[in-house]
Amino acid sequence: MTNLAINLTTDSTLQGAILPTSIEALNFDKLKLKLTSSNEAIMSKEVFHFAEQEYKRFLALKYFYPKETLVPNKLVDEFWHAHILDTRSYHMDCLKVFGAYMHHYPYFGIHDELDQQNLESTFKRTKELYEIWFGPYPDFTRAARCGDDHACHAPSSCACRVPGACK
Repeated sequence: MTNLAINLTTDSTLQGAILPTSIEALNFDKLKLKLTSSNEAIMSKEVFHFAEQEYKRFLALKYFYPKETLVPNKLVDEFWHAHILDTRSYHMDCLKVFGAYMHHYPYFGIHDELDQQNLESTFKRTKELYEIWFGPYPDFTRAARCGDDHACHAPSSCACRVPGACK
């Protein structure tokens, strides 16, 4: 399901930034088993490790900038969706990290051209904040998966963002 090419030579250490303890302590062992080794596996363990790191960094940005609207890239969004599906764990993790439930709005960028532009500018801002804390934004690409709703993550060149484009 996940067709991913990642430049894993990106330095995995934080550039002077330390993740909040509550985020660093999040345990995704069960999610790792499901996404890498079960009959529902969709990624390698190497990709999982990278996705987990990037998801925790996204959560850290949400922690550091609670009033900012932030947009994850596709890989982080996929990881976030998987985390949300473990509803008890996700709810408890949100309480530990943020003190409240962190909602996910999957319709950002699908309404009209202005909404799409807002998504793109918000993703640009997310990348700027990422680079302040963690250094260069990771260089990776994902193959488009036509037919999926791509609205809740970073802008993509996939024509599938346009209804009916892949039929």
